[in-house]
Amino acid sequence: MSRSDAQAMENEVVAGTAVPLRQMAALFALGSCALLNVYATQPILPDIAHRFGVSLGSSTWTISASTLGVAVAAPLAGAMSDRFGRKRVMVAALIGLILTTASCALAWNFPALLSLRFAQGLLVPFIFTAALAYIAEEWSGRTATTMNGVYVAGTAFGGFCGRFLAGAAASFTGWLSTFLVFAVLLTPVLVLTVRCLPVERRFKASASLGDSLRNVAKGVWDWRLLATCFVGASLLFQQVTSFTYLSLRLAAPPFSLTSIEVGALFVVFLLPVTVTPFFGRFIGTIGCSQAFMLSQFAGIAGIGLTLSIYLPSIVVGLALSCMAVFAGQACATGYTARHAKGGRSAATGLYLTCYYLGGSIGAVAPAPLYVRHGWFGCVILIGLVALASTALARAAWRDRTPRIKNEVKDMQNS
Repeated sequence: MSRSDAQAMENEVVAGTAVPLRQMAALFALGSCALLNVYATQPILPDIAHRFGVSLGSSTWTISASTLGVAVAAPLAGAMSDRFGRKRVMVAALIGLILTTASCALAWNFPALLSLRFAQGLLVPFIFTAALAYIAEEWSGRTATTMNGVYVAGTAFGGFCGRFLAGAAASFTGWLSTFLVFAVLLTPVLVLTVRCLPVERRFKASASLGDSLRNVAKGVWDWRLLATCFVGASLLFQQVTSFTYLSLRLAAPPFSLTSIEVGALFVVFLLPVTVTPFFGRFIGTIGCSQAFMLSQFAGIAGIGLTLSIYLPSIVVGLALSCMAVFAGQACATGYTARHAKGGRSAATGLYLTCYYLGGSIGAVAPAPLYVRHGWFGCVILIGLVALASTALARAAWRDRTPRIKNEVKDMQNS
């Protein structure tokens, strides 16, 4: 790289590059659709259990079915994105997601609903992996960090909309109709992606799909990437455990909240929407490792607050925990994209597999603990997982999170 190119890059890193608002809106919308459907059944588990005559514990499989679909498809999604291009893969996945989401409203029994939820999950990683790789390739420096924060903020907004709208639909029009609403909401996301995101300029296709899959295999032997994948798994484990089992606690006496009231609690997802883009800049200032540690300590404090018997304290604690998870996600996804110099989408696919496996485990594994020890047992488990992930992140990311200025200096010397 010439000195003039490095100087131009430095100007972008220091001053930032003006990104058209329509591109930011498209990335935000893509992030929203990634989580819009995955956890939509979380606030309506009692309704599902009653409708299909299954136990409350069995109803949590409507969450795990979608997250397992994501985990299964993520490596292939990353490989296909590296082979066929980012935008093309995202558009195709969005069309498929609209069709499968609408089909969920036609579920005639519980196995059918689980199958359709699994199909939804299979399509989500084609959006997620391609979008993160697109950001890492099309922007650089602090601009890339900020855009990654915008995308993660979109996932927070999608998490809120999915849960809140599902709770509202269950109260007013029946919970099955919520899938039709989600299918309609996905349509403008498709339009924004097609019209507002330019075709990738810096994408270099892998030689073959086999080469892309081999990039996934290489990631298994990269201990830093693998550790980051486990960090991601711990983050979604914390979030799914907290929202699933706290929802059950709040639906039971003495709180006895209705479905729409439980769904309204997910308004706390709007806080990461506003905070995460700024946290992206914070990461660029102090580094991933330090930022992640601070986020997890805040999350532990927040989850501790949910032990209160007062609903306002529980909401505050849930908000802190939620912001901590999305802040940690911004750290982990940003590190993954930077660390993987080649086959970015394949590396992101591996990360996504572990991330959603963590969510699948978080939906069902704590159930016996909740039955035996209540919400207190879940809080202890979440705290231990957060501490373990913090230690792992500090070990894996130590001295490997490059400062922006050092990156520029390296390019100038190249």
